Amino acid sequence: IKGNESTVYFSEEIVEEILSRLPVHSLFRFKAVSKSWNTLISSPSFAESYLNNYGNSNNFVLLAFDQTTRKWKLSFTTFGTSSPSELTTVAVGDGGGGRADEKFIELPTMLEKTRRIKEKIIGPFNGFICIYRILGMPRMGGITLCNPNLRTTETLPICTVTDNEFSFRTSVIRSMGFGLDSVTKEIKLVQILSYIFRFKDAIKKGIRVDIYSPSNKTWRHVPDDDAATSDTFISRAIGSYEDGSFAHWIDNNQSVVLSFDMQKEVFVRTPIPIEYDQFKHKVKIFAKGSSSLVLFAYPRERVTGKNYLFERWELKGLKHWTRLTRVGPFLGVTKPVGALWRSRVIVVRGKTKLVFYDYSTQQVRRIYDMEGNDYHLNCSDLIKVLEYKGILL
Repeated sequence: IKGNESTVYFSEEIVEEILSRLPVHSLFRFKAVSKSWNTLISSPSFAESYLNNYGNSNNFVLLAFDQTTRKWKLSFTTFGTSSPSELTTVAVGDGGGGRADEKFIELPTMLEKTRRIKEKIIGPFNGFICIYRILGMPRMGGITLCNPNLRTTETLPICTVTDNEFSFRTSVIRSMGFGLDSVTKEIKLVQILSYIFRFKDAIKKGIRVDIYSPSNKTWRHVPDDDAATSDTFISRAIGSYEDGSFAHWIDNNQSVVLSFDMQKEVFVRTPIPIEYDQFKHKVKIFAKGSSSLVLFAYPRERVTGKNYLFERWELKGLKHWTRLTRVGPFLGVTKPVGALWRSRVIVVRGKTKLVFYDYSTQQVRRIYDMEGNDYHLNCSDLIKVLEYKGILL
């Protein structure tokens, strides 16, 4: 120590412990601090300790669609749920205050500012997020892969489809899903093209499946699996298991879950446990860990001042549905938008509030007010609550 100057040294063990509790996007910046830090953060042993520390923390991030800029925004600020019943304001749009840009980064978009929302987003998986157009003929392209940690984007090459496969009489909807082959360790991006072919008085429904490999940047077609996909039209992606072994979708009638096996490249078809009238009830399904799906069923139309219960079912191993305890009662709640698997569900209340509800204690744990945003949370798929850990290696 000389004069008023002092230097504090930490042991390598303490430095590693501190770094292992930071968000992954910060770690990429800290790689540039020194050669030793770069070596440490890039090592497999550090990746393992990172998953044990920060990877298991009870935090989440937000994906929100800002209708002013017509872009998806990803929050890199982690939000906790430890303080019960606390109200926190979160700014997404430009009207929410000067700190919006510090909390959210813009993801690329393929939309013109004046067009309606016709693109969706899936992920994250192994650090990747996919933004894609849902309408139009598939040869139009319109798929982008993003790695928010590295601030990189990649526009995927067009998946070639011959003219005789689709015609002007065909309606086509695209849906995507991530996965990982457990044998080859290859990341796969699955594209499902659902089509309705009308000819005179006949209507034919079906799907076409193609797989994109981010490693070699090529598409390949998967042979038709008519036994599982015949007369099926997919409109919504559910998401992937945590280990990437399966990606899941639900059909437009809310009657069947289609799960794609990433290793065998075949579909598993699982009926919904109860026939829900799609005009009276909505069904929302979330992937839980690496072996379960959890289904929430809730009223499509809600009456002001009336309490509602959400029905819950769990599907384990794609074999049997089990009815779980209903969640609620909720007042002024419209839909579930996420789930944290420590007995918590994230729901929308009114037009601007995200509510974290612990159904084991029937307590509201946290309320977030999405202030200053040029959209309503009631709109379909404009807000997502998810865990984003990124990838180190």
